[in-house]
This record gives sequence, structure tokens and C-alpha cells, in this order.
Amino acid sequence: MKKILLEYVLKNKKNFIIIITLFLIGISVGIIFINNLAESQKLETINYVEDLVKNIKESENINRLELLFLSIKQNIFLILLVWFLGCTIIGGVFIYITIIYKGFALGYTISALIAVLGIKQGILIVIVSLLLQNIIFLPAFFILAENGIKLYKGIYKRCINLKEEVIRHSIIMLIAIMLSTISSFIEVYISTNLLIFLKEII
Repeated sequence: MKKILLEYVLKNKKNFIIIITLFLIGISVGIIFINNLAESQKLETINYVEDLVKNIKESENINRLELLFLSIKQNIFLILLVWFLGCTIIGGVFIYITIIYKGFALGYTISALIAVLGIKQGILIVIVSLLLQNIIFLPAFFILAENGIKLYKGIYKRCINLKEEVIRHSIIMLIAIMLSTISSFIEVYISTNLLIFLKEII
């Protein structure tokens, strides 16, 4: 499985380079954006992060089931959006925008945590709360996006077996949904518990 995945990435490395570049651009824009917020927006960000820390410290009030459903819903929406865009003749540009948006959201979150909590605590929370689930979610998201871009190009150039490629794209989408659901469980039941374990030093 690992060998097949590596071969797939190498075979389509041009698309993956574009995807990762756009994702990094999105992260950079998110960081720049939060560093140039108006005072009212900065206050909202500070309140959001402080509420997050408060909820962690008052861990008995955390509704994990609610958090799980919210995380699954958000992840699956993004996966289905990329799947749908890949099946349309105008979807390619919007897949790129979705990739940038995902990077922006991650960059914004990382920058907000560090800006409000300081470098030491901010980086600690970023690693504990974001790393594990994204190790699973992001590769699945990138592979689906790459396949969507390839399908979109094939539809545009009319050089593919449409039925066969849509089925392939749909199978990758289902695998991505499965992995994103696992990612949500990790986020809620592992990352959250790690944060609670570390709450005394946050």
C-alpha cells in the first residue's frame, strides 16, 4: 500500500507540487491576515482563544459527541465539495481555491494561538491539537484534490473514459471520507485528551 501510494505521488508529482504550494500560500495568507487585523477583530480573536483555553481547563463541560459530529460534518463537507468540483467542467479553479482556503484556515488558527498565548504555549497547543489529525486528513485531502484536478482536466479536454474516471474519483472520495472520520475521532478523543492532560501548563 505504501509503495503504491508513493508511486502514485511520484507519477503525479507536478499536481502535488502545485497543491502543496497553494496550501502553503494559504497558510502564509492566514498568518499575514491575522497580523494585520483591525483592533475589533483582534479582540474577537483573543476572546475566541481565551474561551478555547477556558473550555480546556473546564474539561468536564466538553461535549465530545457534539464536537465529534461537528468535526466529521466539517471534514466531510470539504471532501464532498472537492469531489463535486472535480466532476464538473469548471471545477478546477475552485479546487485550487478550496486548497488555499484550507491552508488559510490552518495558518489563521496557528497564528492566532501563538499570537494570543505566546510562542511556547501557542506552539505546544498547535502541536497537540492540530498535528495528529492532520497527519491523516491532509494527505487524503491532497490526493482527492489531485485526482479532482486530473478528472477536471480530462473532462475539459474530453480525453478520458468519463464513467471510469468518475467511479475512480468516487472511490478515492469514499476512502477520504473514511480517513477524515478517523481524523475526527483522533481530534476529539486523542488530541482533546492530550490538551486536557496538559491543561495545567496552558
